[in-house]
Amino acid sequence: MTIVHIGPPHLSILYNLGGATERRMREVAARQAQQGSRVIVYSAEDQNRSTEYRGAEIRGVECRRSGMLRAAEFMAKSLRDVKRVAPDVIHFHALAEGAAFAKFFARGINAKTVLSFDYFIFRRGKQNPLFPLYQRALQSFSSLLPVSDYCRRESAAYWSIPEDRMQVLYNGVSLQQFHPDAAAAAGRRAALGIGDEFVLVYVGRVCQQKGTDLLVDAYAKLRAEGRKIRLVIAGPIGQFGHEGSDEITNKLKANEGLYLGPVDEAVLPSVYNMADVFVLPTRDNEMFGMAAIEAQACGRPVVCSNHGGLPEVVDRSSGLLFRSGDLDDLTQQLRVLMDNSSMRQQFSEAAVTNARRFAWESITKELGDVYRAEPRH
Repeated sequence: MTIVHIGPPHLSILYNLGGATERRMREVAARQAQQGSRVIVYSAEDQNRSTEYRGAEIRGVECRRSGMLRAAEFMAKSLRDVKRVAPDVIHFHALAEGAAFAKFFARGINAKTVLSFDYFIFRRGKQNPLFPLYQRALQSFSSLLPVSDYCRRESAAYWSIPEDRMQVLYNGVSLQQFHPDAAAAAGRRAALGIGDEFVLVYVGRVCQQKGTDLLVDAYAKLRAEGRKIRLVIAGPIGQFGHEGSDEITNKLKANEGLYLGPVDEAVLPSVYNMADVFVLPTRDNEMFGMAAIEAQACGRPVVCSNHGGLPEVVDRSSGLLFRSGDLDDLTQQLRVLMDNSSMRQQFSEAAVTNARRFAWESITKELGDVYRAEPRH
């Protein structure tokens, strides 16, 4: 089988400082190639080039435009090249226009068109005067693959798409990369100058939507109680590709917390492993929660908001949920885990088991079944 992946043009597919969509594309493509498929992944770059990634071919496409024009330029150039490839499947990621563009720029190619998406509002949604056109464009795909049941329900209501027209395909985790590692945890703590403090870790974008400010406030309250605690935050300011500082990180540092900025994927497992508890306090629009799965794969108990796709990702035996946006509830759930070492140990063991459900190997197998199935109409 020949498979093509085309995703959003904002980051390079090989960007290694975060980005769930880019990571999904890499991990799935590599496993599809290992299974014997010819796999080509298109990536928006500053020049045309080709490289190999774990058996898959990455084709860099030179893009000069920005904004929505960049997405159009990238898809048009990629799909013109796809005509020479003649794939069996064109798998789009977060590009609602994909199937419509394929009909025009890859006319004559008899390929299934699949759309994976991590958020249900495309291109400003109902605020866009082209909303009806996007509704029709979504119906053009052979398969629609939201990343959680929550994402499916929200998509169905927002776009008036029957829920059975969509099939949930979760994001995954590399169990080869993310696993319990006491030596890595000790090394990372030592490198950061952390001793025997109780360590909370957050990985993700630093912004109010992700609830990072709420977590810093909870951390400050716990410190005010005299607890020996340290909060470590890793991730970009606002959006991937952005660094620096803001009000949230300044308050974190004022309370002797650590802000690591965006962290390279090679370092990320040690950051998860050094946590006593991993926290994901998203306020809204959390479709899945890849960081929560990666933390669990490293055997870390989780405290997360009872919102979006997170209850599908964090098993009740591996973590605690708090009311989204509720500072007091978040602080209390953290107290519960801090004060109960046996609960943390039980959650830690269950977390590893729970994470196995989301192994990329299993997700890729499900995706193969989608490719071979008859289109849902």
